[in-house]
Amino acid sequence: MSKPCPQQLYNKAWLFASHAHVGQKMTGSDLPYTTHVAMVANELIFAHREESVGALEIALPTALLHDVLEDTPVTQDELAEAFGVEVASAVACLSKNLIVPFSEALYFAGIASHSKEAASVKLCDRITNLQSAPSTWKKAKRASYLVESAQILAALGHANGYLRQRLIDTMARYQALYVDGFEG
Repeated sequence: MSKPCPQQLYNKAWLFASHAHVGQKMTGSDLPYTTHVAMVANELIFAHREESVGALEIALPTALLHDVLEDTPVTQDELAEAFGVEVASAVACLSKNLIVPFSEALYFAGIASHSKEAASVKLCDRITNLQSAPSTWKKAKRASYLVESAQILAALGHANGYLRQRLIDTMARYQALYVDGFEG
């Protein structure tokens, strides 16, 4: 059996995510939430050109669907039916609400032990989230987000050297613009 066409897979996952996230907005923005998932997928595609993020047929739909289980009524069974068990499992390991009781350490360890695809998507997610800081966040929240980013880097940076460096560079930019340079 041949691998699925990446463009068709992207479109299928994009449409699924768009329906699931309909009406949701990015934090502190009027932009539709699917802007975020598209940016994560974009980061993943460009990273894969530099260094493997794992099986693209798993990583790409996972990038587009990574918040579906956490932020919408979609179930893991529905994801598995539409995209297969591997994608549904990767999305599930990225969903904080499925870890009870929740701890950051347990969450990051679960992603690290799950797959290269899941770890790569989480790195892309954080790189994307560090592009700017919501205007509603105070300096302490911005600083704590940077600390959490360092924890992600430590736990998952081994999965992809290109994404590790992208996260290091993005964290430095974020600190300069949104923590050190923030008056508020």
